[in-house]
Amino acid sequence: MVVTAEITVPADTFALGSLFQTYPDVVVEFEPLVPLQSDRETNLPLVWIGGVEPDAVLSALTEIDGIDVVARLATDGEKTLFELEWSDELDGIVQPLLDTGGRILTARGTVDHWTFRLLFDSHVSLSEFNMAVTGNGIPVTLRRLSSSTIQRDAVDEAGDRSLPPNHRETLLLAYHSGYYDTPRECQLADLAAKENVSDSALSKRIRRATASLIEHTLLADEDPEAPPRD
Repeated sequence: MVVTAEITVPADTFALGSLFQTYPDVVVEFEPLVPLQSDRETNLPLVWIGGVEPDAVLSALTEIDGIDVVARLATDGEKTLFELEWSDELDGIVQPLLDTGGRILTARGTVDHWTFRLLFDSHVSLSEFNMAVTGNGIPVTLRRLSSSTIQRDAVDEAGDRSLPPNHRETLLLAYHSGYYDTPRECQLADLAAKENVSDSALSKRIRRATASLIEHTLLADEDPEAPPRD
């Protein structure tokens, strides 16, 4: 089951929000991307920014905490396309998105607030994202929520149910490394070292992957009209 959530957060709680303090008329919109890298690599977002001279925007972007590299790619009318690279020290909503596997479908910022349309692979991931963001002191307003159940005949090229690739990779790595053996041949710290992430981040990833596996297999076999079992 995939979950789509539309949320709003105050303008100054997202990395690019500081632009509005200097240029209140600026308009920021993310360009949708088809990800070509694994979930263990940081996404490089493309952002359209209008209402301000490109040179001024470029200068302002390089001063924002949480952004390491900025490249100006193209100009279309009054908007300019920039490529950004997040730094290793992330906060706000960016790190929670990376930790929970959330994806930005659309994002638009104004001087008042940011509106995000986000995609998660389960309600568990969405809940973890919300807890992490509110734990960072950011008020989140949920404007719309929808979910879509994976059809039972949906299979990937390997013949498996449509488990998200990043979750499939995590579970297979844990399995082949002996994490599920009794006694365990590989501890959580060993797996985390292989993935170059913290123990806590990998533990969350395994829980999300397990929940996703249940949703895409066990729950897919249940009759949605059947009453719950005792």
